Order: sequence, then C-alpha cells, then structure tokens
Amino acid sequence: MRPGATTGVGTPAPAAARPDPDPPAAGTWPDWDAGPALYIHVPYCRQRCYYCDFNTYLLDPEGKRRYLAALERELDLLAADPGLTRPLVSVFVGGGTPSILEPAELERLLEAVHRRFALAPGAEITVECNPGTLDEGRLRALRGGGVTRLSLGLQAVQDELLQAIGRDHTWADFQATYARVRRAGFDNVNVDLIFGLPGQTLAQWEESLRAVVALEPEHVSCYGLELHPGTPFHRRWEAGLLDLPGEDAERAMFDRAYEVLGAAGFVRYEISNFARPGRESVHNRVYWLNGSYLGAGPGAWSCWQGERRRNRLHPLAYAASLEQGEPAVDLREPVGRRQAMEETMILGLRLAEGVEEACFARRFGLTPAEAFPEAVARLLAGGWLLREGGHLRLSLQAVPVANSVLAEFVGADQSR
Repeated sequence: MRPGATTGVGTPAPAAARPDPDPPAAGTWPDWDAGPALYIHVPYCRQRCYYCDFNTYLLDPEGKRRYLAALERELDLLAADPGLTRPLVSVFVGGGTPSILEPAELERLLEAVHRRFALAPGAEITVECNPGTLDEGRLRALRGGGVTRLSLGLQAVQDELLQAIGRDHTWADFQATYARVRRAGFDNVNVDLIFGLPGQTLAQWEESLRAVVALEPEHVSCYGLELHPGTPFHRRWEAGLLDLPGEDAERAMFDRAYEVLGAAGFVRYEISNFARPGRESVHNRVYWLNGSYLGAGPGAWSCWQGERRRNRLHPLAYAASLEQGEPAVDLREPVGRRQAMEETMILGLRLAEGVEEACFARRFGLTPAEAFPEAVARLLAGGWLLREGGHLRLSLQAVPVANSVLAEFVGADQSR
C-alpha cells in the first residue's frame, strides 16, 4: 500500500538515469536505505467502495486459487534476488481486503513469507483488514503467522456516511471487530479515517475522531478524500452530483484531527498519520524515507536498485505469467539520480522530522541545499521550511498546503 492523502503529491516524471556516487560494495546495505521492505497485494474485495481506485476485483474462487499459487512463485523469485543482502524490516499485506482470504489461505501466505525471507529482529508484519471479514478463525491464523500489527478500515462512525461511500460494515460491526482484535492479543492496531466525505460535517468528523480515541488504538491515519478518475465518486463529481464539504471545511477537519488526536497523546509523525510514541508505521516510513522495497501480487510496485517496476494488473494475467515461469512485471522505469533526489525530498518532508541533511548527502554526494539551492533558499526565506537539528522540515504553516510546497522540488534547479 502507498502513503497518500489530500496533501500528498504525485510521483515526479522520470528523469534521466545517473548512478549514485560511490555505490555500495556488493553484499552490503547502505546506511541511508531504510529498507528492505516487502509489500504483498491481495486484490480481492467483497465490493468496491465508491472512492477506491486501488487495483481490486470482486472475489473469484478459481482466480484466487491461481493467484495464491502464483504469489508463492513470485516470492521465490524475489527472495532469490542477489541484492537482498539485509533481512526485511517490514512486511505489509494490503489490498484489496487481505482478510477476505480463508484462515488456511492466510496461514499459507504468511508461512510462505517466513519460509523464504530472513526477517530482522522485531520486524513489523502488518495486515490490512475490513471489519466485515475478520472473525476469530482469521485472527488465530494471523496471530499464528507472526502478524504484529493490524490496520483496520473504519473511515467514519456514522452509518449513513458508511453506506454513502460504499462500505460494507456499520459502526457496530467495527466495534465488535475491534473487541475481537484486542481479545486475540493484538497490541498494535491502526484505524483508518477519511475526512471530506460527501455530506460530512465538521461535527461528524469530530465525532469520528473522539470515538476512535475512546477505542485507544496505537495508530490513526486520517486521509482526505481524493477523487480518482474512473471511480463512482469521480463520475458523480463530474456530473455535479457530489456534495463535498469544500476546501475551507476540509482545512477545518484537517486542523481538528491535529487538535483532537494531539490532545489524546498521539503524535503526528507524518502529514496524515498519528501514533503513540514508538508505534509509528515501520513499513510506511520506508516509503517516506525513499527506501528500497519489493512488491508481490497483481499491480504491486517495487522500488529496487535504481528501478521502479510494476506487476501485471489483472490477477489472471499475473498468474498466467508466473505459471509460464516468467516474471509478472509489465512496466519498468529507471529512477535516475536527479529523480531520486527529488523524491527523497518530496517524501521525506512529509515526515514531521523532515529530511536529515547528512543522510541525504551520504546518499547523493550533495546536501539538499546544494542539490536544490534556489528552492531551499526560497522556502526557508518564506518560512515554509525550517532547518533544525540537521534536518529540513515543513513549518506548521506549510503542512496544510504541502502540495504546493513539495512541488517546488519537482524539476527544480536542474543545472545541478
């Protein structure tokens, strides 16, 4: 799963390939790389939410069987990569709805990971789950498979909003699921919320925030609604039929999340993510620190050794490639040095800690100010960036308009 929010930015256009200075010797892992991480995509859902543009499909039993067999073949290929010289720091099973798999299928998937990959001590293993699919049998399978963290999709606590956005559960369903999760012994739980929903009021948003705080999870993600082409919501918006709160209301919701969650002891460590101290998402930090990760499953992306690649999207096409002994990759693009520098700034500045200047320099041979002299100087002078403790980070005034600030690094100072 990729980190995203209303205040996020798109992936910059590919730049010309140019190797990093002094590449690490074979068999070593560079200290600036927060990875490696592994993402596994489960592409099936019981139904599609009206806002979702993820690579998902309605459950097909025969297709699922072929997908799971192909997934094991791909895990074999990934585990044999000679560049994988360090144990995995995290595994994230996302979707889709991973908890739609049967308990025996979850056990098989998790066993396949443990059998093929070395995991770092204390490695984080996260599985995304929907309230309507998570029963005691699946929870036992997840616990037995070494899962350390669950991410639960709630989005709102008002049943009328849940129905209006195409969710297949109620607030009562979520509460019952959450209680089962705690009884099963999971002590690291994320809850997803979305603000800016059609017809949503600030009072409803605050009600959702306070209800989640009362559950006492370890992590809360608050994403602004995004309208992606091809989704039902985007079509309704184009037709003028979507009653959205508006920019001022969304800004008020964004601010209210910071207030309510901050008062409850959560620390906003990334623009859209709040955690109890020490419970930040290891896996998503790999993304935000522009580290290396491998992706398995239909449509999964890898960012690995100077290349970004994507698997074939449809589960049957994905399975067919691997059944023929071929990789399922259908798109490859080089990530040049300049592009990697831009993305490191854009992703790293989403974190509250910002970009560590010395780490950036070890990776690229230039400090951020040397790589982007005009952009850094302009943003510092305008109060949009702060330099503190060897880090460049967004100022508080920059966080709500991070799109515009981070865009300063796309194609900036190309003379360098």
